[in-house]
Amino acid sequence: MNSERIQALSRALIFLGLVFVCSVTASVMAAMLTPLFFSEAVSTMPGGPLPSSASEWWQLHLQNLISQSLGFGGAVAIAAVLWKRSVPVGLGASPRALAPLGLLVVVLATLLSAPVMAMLYEWNVWAIPEGSALEAIFKPIEAMLEEVTTFLVTAEGNRRIIVILSVALVPAVFEELAFRGALQPLLIKATGKPWVGIAIASVIFSAIHFQFYGFLPRVFLGALFGWFAYRSGSLLPGMLAHFVNNAGAAVTLWYTGSMTEDLFEIETWTVLVSVTLTAATLLAYHRLMPDSAHRAG
Repeated sequence: MNSERIQALSRALIFLGLVFVCSVTASVMAAMLTPLFFSEAVSTMPGGPLPSSASEWWQLHLQNLISQSLGFGGAVAIAAVLWKRSVPVGLGASPRALAPLGLLVVVLATLLSAPVMAMLYEWNVWAIPEGSALEAIFKPIEAMLEEVTTFLVTAEGNRRIIVILSVALVPAVFEELAFRGALQPLLIKATGKPWVGIAIASVIFSAIHFQFYGFLPRVFLGALFGWFAYRSGSLLPGMLAHFVNNAGAAVTLWYTGSMTEDLFEIETWTVLVSVTLTAATLLAYHRLMPDSAHRAG
């Protein structure tokens, strides 16, 4: 391993440390700010009481904003200062990366992959044996996070705008800046192989959410967002895909009462059609982007 790869690997590890420190700092900041706006702080712990009031709804959205902006955004900002703006990569964009046809393909690929993610979710559930120690650890956390997510997304009228901003736009911006703008390029340099860097970044992206029953679908999404960023040389297509996925989940819950993975009967033909159409859209995107785009990023 040459010196450039060693430096990139070191920076990737340092960046993960920055994410951890900034996330802890964000949690402390949220705990300090909450009493200034709300009379009683909300607590979300496995087995504890679930949030239910309007005050708790607003608190959770405020906490999400602080967590995303200070946790991920703060880590990226510090890294940019430390490494003289060598990260984040992909803030600029070539005209082709922002071409309407390319962005349409990004949206289609994200939507068409929903049955694939539903299948991966089923595999994920199957991979955690019923009655096992892993189930005893992960299931209460998953149940709590699912209830909190449902509570966060549940809204009527103008509050739905807050939901879209909080659970779709904010994560799309700050998580893509962190994982595809900083971590992924460093891992690609460290490994010398784009697909390895994208894969490792996707695994870390999924693991950091602590929703292990959705681990495989989120790895897939991370790889999808990562490939869009790498191929286009811009973070914006991945941000768009991230936004569409999260906003789509919220809208689906509003109108069906279920999350996306619950809507599909996992049948072979459904998955095959989804795989075929998703692959076709990804191939189309590959051909739309110039070979030099990812090098420019």
